Amino acid sequence: SLKFFHVSDVHLDPFYNKAADVSTYCQGSGLTADYEAPYGRIGCDSPLALWKIALLGMKEEGQSAEFMMLSGDSSAHGLTDDHGSPKVLKAMSMVASEAHKTFQFFLQLATMTSLDIIFYQTIAIGGKMILLVLNTMYWNNNWYTNDLVKQIAETQMQWFKDQLQLAKDQKKRVLIMSHIPPGGDPHDGSYFWHKQYLIPYASLTAGQFHDVVAGQFYGHTHRNDFHLQIMNTASDEAEKTSTKSFVLQVASVSPVYSNNPTFRVMSLDTRERALVDYDQYYLDLVLVTEFAHPVWKFDSTFSRKYPSKHKLINADRIDELNRKLISQTEGRY
Repeated sequence: SLKFFHVSDVHLDPFYNKAADVSTYCQGSGLTADYEAPYGRIGCDSPLALWKIALLGMKEEGQSAEFMMLSGDSSAHGLTDDHGSPKVLKAMSMVASEAHKTFQFFLQLATMTSLDIIFYQTIAIGGKMILLVLNTMYWNNNWYTNDLVKQIAETQMQWFKDQLQLAKDQKKRVLIMSHIPPGGDPHDGSYFWHKQYLIPYASLTAGQFHDVVAGQFYGHTHRNDFHLQIMNTASDEAEKTSTKSFVLQVASVSPVYSNNPTFRVMSLDTRERALVDYDQYYLDLVLVTEFAHPVWKFDSTFSRKYPSKHKLINADRIDELNRKLISQTEGRY
C-alpha cells in the first residue's frame, strides 16, 4: 500500500491582511473587519499562515505518505491583473518552497496554471505505475486559441496518447493529474474544455485505454466532486456495459468560495495498481479563528461514506455511486 496527498487550489495571497474586510478580498487597509482572521477568512484567498498549517496537518495525518499531488492554482485570484506575472510566480514559488521545507524527502508536483509555461511530464510510481502531469490550460475554452496555443495543445494531446500507449505496452497503469478537469462546470453546466480536446481525451481515458487509466485527479472547482466518463450513452443498458473512466476532484485549501480548507490522504494498492481509499480532512475556520488553535479534523473515509461491494476505487465503483446518488433508493447518501 502506498499513500499520497491530493491537495489543490491553495491560491496564496501575499497581500492578505488578517484585519481587512471580505469586501476588499482581505487586502489593504481600507475597511477593517469585525475580527482578525490570521489563518484565513471565508470569502478570501489563503494567507501564508493557512498554507503552513495545512502542510503541518498533512504531515501529522499522513506520516507515511510518499508524495503530494498539488493540482494547480497556487496563486491568488486576480494577482496577475492587479500586480503582474512576477507576483504570480512569486506566490507559486512560496507554495512550493513551504512544501519542500515541510517534506524534504517528498516529490513536489505542481501543475502550472499558465500558458507561459509548457508543462507536461511523466513520473514513475513504485515501478508499476506512471503519473502523467498535464497542463490542461491549453485545452480550456476560456483561452484565446492562436496558432501557437493550438499547436502546443495538439502536441500535448499526441504526447498524452503516446504515453498511454507506452504504458499499455509496458503493462503499467497510469494516474493522471492536472488542474482544470474535463467535463462540465457544476456551477453553470458549461464545458471547461474545447470539444476538440474533450472528446479525444475522453475517448482515450474511457475508451481505448480505459484499462490503463487507474484514476484522474483534478481541482479548480473548489469542491469535492467526481466525474464519470462513459463511452456509450445510447441507452441505459448501453451505459451499463460501456467502458468507463472517472475523475476525482478535491475541494480547495482557499476558503474564497465559502468552503473550509481541505486535503486528502489517498491510498494506492501497488500490487493491484489501483486506488483503494482516501481519508479527507478539513479545517473549521470559524473555530480556528475563535480559539486561535488550528487543528485539522477528520471528515470522512471514502469506503465508509460510500460503502460498496467493490473494494477498489475504480470506474465500476464510481458508476455505482453515481447511480445511487441519482436514485437515492437506499437513502444512505
